[in-house]
Amino acid sequence: MKKNCAKHGSGVLILFLVFLILLTGLFLLEEIKNKSLSFKLHKEGPIEKHIKTEEKKLPAILPGKLRGAGQIALILDDVGWNPDITNHLKKIQIPITLAILPDSPFGYQIAKQMANKPDVELLLHIPLEPENLNSETKIATGFLTTSMENEELKEKMDGYLKKFEPYIVGINHHMGSKFTADQEKMAVILEEIKEKKLVYVDSLTSKNSVGYTLARQMGIKTGKRDVFIDNSNEPDQISRSLEKALLLAKENGTAIVIGHARITTLKFLEDKIPEIKNEGYTFIPITKALK
Repeated sequence: MKKNCAKHGSGVLILFLVFLILLTGLFLLEEIKNKSLSFKLHKEGPIEKHIKTEEKKLPAILPGKLRGAGQIALILDDVGWNPDITNHLKKIQIPITLAILPDSPFGYQIAKQMANKPDVELLLHIPLEPENLNSETKIATGFLTTSMENEELKEKMDGYLKKFEPYIVGINHHMGSKFTADQEKMAVILEEIKEKKLVYVDSLTSKNSVGYTLARQMGIKTGKRDVFIDNSNEPDQISRSLEKALLLAKENGTAIVIGHARITTLKFLEDKIPEIKNEGYTFIPITKALK
């Protein structure tokens, strides 16, 4: 009887140990997953979630060949988290605009490195308050918010510009769906831009943005985004969005296109740009696309 009890007790102990091992394994897997996600976010920067804005209606089926003489001003947002972007730009080899996050770990280094490149223009990618904050947007520091006093906004802008002004041609914004709908606060930001004789690009993260209209009224050289090409990281969706941009460029002469400094987007552009150039399209720096 005692022998059976001992065997039973040993079996229970073994099962308990197996349970502990499984539980520990699951915990370690979750930690690895979290660390991997954290590394990805810090490698590629805060993921920008864009509210769908009204865009010109396009055909349900796009033509197979979009041959034409349209011009594309390509902006890459969220630059400053991945120092390797300069290597990708060597492969892309087109006039391009980089929008640098002011508080990113490599932003200033990249700005100094790329400032004198003939085919590169730099914008400062100012973080403006979005409608909603979540676990992804919260890792972007330095938001200018609608609750700030006008003097505080000026001080913040002056601080950013003092650091980056020698290298940049203008400003666009990171997120900002709430801030860009506030005419008073946007006027404060745009006044700083006008004073420094910089250009302004409305990233148009909200259909309620007053940025472009107000900038024109103030006499600032300005333009607004036509297409985001990588709201999705899926290559098929990036390709589809890029086709829309090409069609707009063909129809209107010029399209302002925004992508992000993510590995998936950069590799896609490396493969696709030679084909686009062969179809007759040209790439231009952002200042050539503004009025």
